[in-house]
Amino acid sequence: MKKTLLTLLMAVVMTAGAMAQDFPDGSFENWTYTDGGYYDYETNLLMTLNALVELNGVEMETKLTAFRETQNVHDGNYCIRLTSAWFGTNAIFVPGALATLNDPVGDNYVEDYLNDALGNVINLKEPFAFKPWRLTGYYRYAPVSNDSASIDMKFYFGNTVTSTCEKFIIHATPDWTSFDIATGLANSYLDVDKISMVFSASAAYDFDNLENCHGQEGSSLYLDGLAFRYDNEPLGLTEPLIPVVKTTVYPNPSADMVHFDFNKEVNARLVIYNINGAQIFEQNVNDNHAEYNASALANGTYLYRIIEGNTILSSGRFAVAK
Repeated sequence: MKKTLLTLLMAVVMTAGAMAQDFPDGSFENWTYTDGGYYDYETNLLMTLNALVELNGVEMETKLTAFRETQNVHDGNYCIRLTSAWFGTNAIFVPGALATLNDPVGDNYVEDYLNDALGNVINLKEPFAFKPWRLTGYYRYAPVSNDSASIDMKFYFGNTVTSTCEKFIIHATPDWTSFDIATGLANSYLDVDKISMVFSASAAYDFDNLENCHGQEGSSLYLDGLAFRYDNEPLGLTEPLIPVVKTTVYPNPSADMVHFDFNKEVNARLVIYNINGAQIFEQNVNDNHAEYNASALANGTYLYRIIEGNTILSSGRFAVAK
């Protein structure tokens, strides 16, 4: 029975990208709740495991593990609460988590989320080509018993780890506390194309095998104001982990004109980079739409940022194919 429950649990984790548990800015201001599930602004970076509620009524009762909080927040009107829980009759322990769970490419969620060669391994890598120097934000933690929370972060180029940050362990902290974690990329000559990041309300998680997750039900990690810091770049750029502006890029890939639609008007700069992070184009944007003529570019992947002052409102990538 336990194996059946685990199989069902893993299957629904695979579909988390379809429900997408993303948030629109580092302070979680516009995270909306509808019909028992949280819906997203497609940041393509961080998601929760709330889609697991789809298992309810199948063979076990599941629970939401991520919540938008309005009381005792640090920044703006909201923060996020991650709360660990047992699913079923103490069958599987699921840590409250906010992580780089990648979106499925097609309908085969199992293939997209799992590394078949290793078995039940959730793919925690997301495309990310910039090199921040620091991860900053605020947390408070209300554990049950002696549980602890954690923040994990790794950067990759291909399958090679280019930087691993020491696991940041969080113990009982009733008041909002700032954290500042070095990424290990300061002055690094190594390239980056993927990131793995996990904020977990129970540090003894194991996404390689969910049966090995341990912790205490009810342990709650609160997070707010999450951001990357690029100290080496002009103006010392700050990038909220959850973008301030939702950007839709189309067509992608493109042979000539690339269109950028924003969910609100911006007074910012559109900056284009090659895959190595070298700037190749910049223009001012004072609207909810921008265009870029990519016809002179070689086929490949390119990066963009929408920058207002010293804040990166949104970032991502697009492809050129002719």
